[in-house]
Amino acid sequence: MYASRFLLNRQKIINPPEIRAAIASYFKDQAPDTQPEFFYRLEWYKIGISVPFTVYSQTAPVMHLMPECQLLETAELAELTDCKYFDFAIFAAPPFDADWDPMKDEKRIIKWLEGELKEAACIANHRLGPNNRIYYEAGGEQRQLQTVTINGTLEVKNRAQLEKIRQKPLGTHPELGCGLLELTARSEYAGKVCCRL
Repeated sequence: MYASRFLLNRQKIINPPEIRAAIASYFKDQAPDTQPEFFYRLEWYKIGISVPFTVYSQTAPVMHLMPECQLLETAELAELTDCKYFDFAIFAAPPFDADWDPMKDEKRIIKWLEGELKEAACIANHRLGPNNRIYYEAGGEQRQLQTVTINGTLEVKNRAQLEKIRQKPLGTHPELGCGLLELTARSEYAGKVCCRL
């Protein structure tokens, strides 16, 4: 598994299906007739013309020139260190009905995330937000998707299982930049909410 940093130029490209196609172009040297296996975390609430984002992929992306979406760096995804606590961040679309509300459904959202983590880790603390809607065009139709951002700290119960969980997107719509669980080792006591965005 590889972790890469990309930079999106929102003046050139903004529709999520087109962003996914731009990322996929960095894997064009794979075997013919294969779909590149990757998922990414694009925080739509971030302000600015150029927005950095993270991509996890089964193979390494190949550098090429593209003004819309630039590869900044790539490396093999390092295994999780032997720590008791990890700060986490996820931009997600839980598999709920269309009319859920992040402000009213916080307990439901956390219960969903705990279910995804299984026995690998428990949520020591968390905070939600910003929670926004992604507007996009697919198949000639205008669509929208409610998302939620969750930040906090996990207490590790099974590191090997947590390693496997973070290598797959959680929830729905990974093609729109949802579901990548970012983990950062935390050395100090996890007694307060992490504010990483």
